Amino acid sequence: MPNDYFFELSDNKTIPTYNYFNGEKWVTSSSGKTFEVTSPIDNQLLGKIQQVEKEEANKIIINLQKTLTSWQNTPLAKKIKILHLAADWLREHEDFFTALLIREIGKPYLEAKEEIVLSADIIDYFASMAADLNNKQWLEYVFPKYDRRKKALVQRLPLGIVLIASSFCCPIKMAVSKIAPALLSGNAVIFRPSKTGSISALYLSQVFKLAGLPDGLLAVITGSREEIDWYLFNHEKINLVVFSGSTGQADYYLSKIKSAKPLLFEVSGGSVALVLPDANFEQVAAEIIKGAFSYSGQHETGYRFVLAFAPTIEKLAPLLEQKSKQMIKMGDPRNYENNLGPLISTAIADEVEKRIILAKNSGARIVTGGKRDGQYLQATILDEVKASMEIVEQETLGPVLSLIAVESIGEAIAIINQAKYCLQTTIFTSDKYEGTNLAQKINLGNIYINCTPQTEAEQFPFFNIQPSGI
Repeated sequence: MPNDYFFELSDNKTIPTYNYFNGEKWVTSSSGKTFEVTSPIDNQLLGKIQQVEKEEANKIIINLQKTLTSWQNTPLAKKIKILHLAADWLREHEDFFTALLIREIGKPYLEAKEEIVLSADIIDYFASMAADLNNKQWLEYVFPKYDRRKKALVQRLPLGIVLIASSFCCPIKMAVSKIAPALLSGNAVIFRPSKTGSISALYLSQVFKLAGLPDGLLAVITGSREEIDWYLFNHEKINLVVFSGSTGQADYYLSKIKSAKPLLFEVSGGSVALVLPDANFEQVAAEIIKGAFSYSGQHETGYRFVLAFAPTIEKLAPLLEQKSKQMIKMGDPRNYENNLGPLISTAIADEVEKRIILAKNSGARIVTGGKRDGQYLQATILDEVKASMEIVEQETLGPVLSLIAVESIGEAIAIINQAKYCLQTTIFTSDKYEGTNLAQKINLGNIYINCTPQTEAEQFPFFNIQPSGI
């Protein structure tokens, strides 16, 4: 990618110190503080990121307010044109952003490439959808004794300033899926990226600027959670808080929010597979392996555990082991042949390894994997797991799949409905009618039949219920 487009982002040294974007230009923080971003691949230092101060954040918010009216009055056609151009920028420099994701978050090549392609498509999708939104609707009352002469004018209005805080899992995709609709709706955005993923976020913000987004509509604030987040989440001029991340982080943020305002939280993660005895086990095994070990098991939609009758697990376990060895190759994600890279941090790797050991000490059996080398952990399948074990009860972000035997479908549904960290489920069965019936009894946001939960179907509803969303 031509450096001319991005020279403002940093001091351009061998190990760069990045600036933050205040909505108009790239600047350093008055705090003089930075934090380091290292690659999970080899712990190499990638750069230093600014620690933004509260006073600087407040100044950004004041400046964003000044541009809101002008942006809200900008013709929708112009907004759409800018967003389409931003999507084209991503496509034009797909290789650069793919390499950036690989280095910064350790995502395997094909998955990183898919994220960039999908992110551009998401921007285009929302831009196209915005043109179809009818801002005014005439509604007649339908209650008894209604008066046909009475009609209501419904108008969609911007909220104002939207704070978007995203997770490391998909730093580009998660960002554009929130930023694009917010901007198209006439809002200004403060983007608060995860610490890991900050560099990608900074480059992404420059894409919107290069696409022609006017100054004062998109700012990127970097820094540690304790230093700045509580201030942003409680700022009286922030009109909506959008957050994607772990339940632990969400609990922290919710404990800090003191002022009433709209919240959109997508939290926790993980999916469960319910395999019925009549399923095609060969197909099921391939789907489960694909869903469990993408991005080293760190995707919010990845399978965490499988529920089935004991005879089904007895037949399924060797197939899962076989497919795992056929489909998964662990190693440096910069090598195109590898599709299982490192975990995002040593702390996460420690936690996942500890839970595997605890499960084994409590009676679980390692079918395959279980070995660790630094932040690299083999694709691991555990059998004879109990739903009460920590590896199932807690949100385990790693390449671990637990097999749980149940005695009845009712028991399986109870485990799913009681799971604190469970986002969605797949029912594997040859009887789609029975699968649909069972889906009615499961209290999760999204339920799939015979396929892995999809992250690329952005036009589909993505619901969060229970502790998974607000």
